[in-house]
Amino acid sequence: MIILFKFFPRRYVAMAIWPFIFVRDKTIHINPTLLNHEKIHFRQQIEMLWIFFFIWYTTEFTFHLIRLRNWDKAYRSISFEKEAYTHESDVSYIQKRRLWSFLNYL
Repeated sequence: MIILFKFFPRRYVAMAIWPFIFVRDKTIHINPTLLNHEKIHFRQQIEMLWIFFFIWYTTEFTFHLIRLRNWDKAYRSISFEKEAYTHESDVSYIQKRRLWSFLNYL
């Protein structure tokens, strides 16, 4: 389910929190690449029992932020994001994705 949420930080346009995709702009929901990116995050969240996804995500982001001292670089260094950005254009990726695939991007 897609929910319009206009209070995103400027650099973000969408966020997946299973089972919802929050978008900043209602026209974003027609972007298949973005939707696939967020669906990859759904799969990651489900396999990590949701709460552990967010604990790992926050921990990894904090580690990279301290190491790189750059918000955008830290965000792009998160293994979940690396996997999602790498495969966001491949709409069949979710069907062929193996369990714990994000570990390949650590």
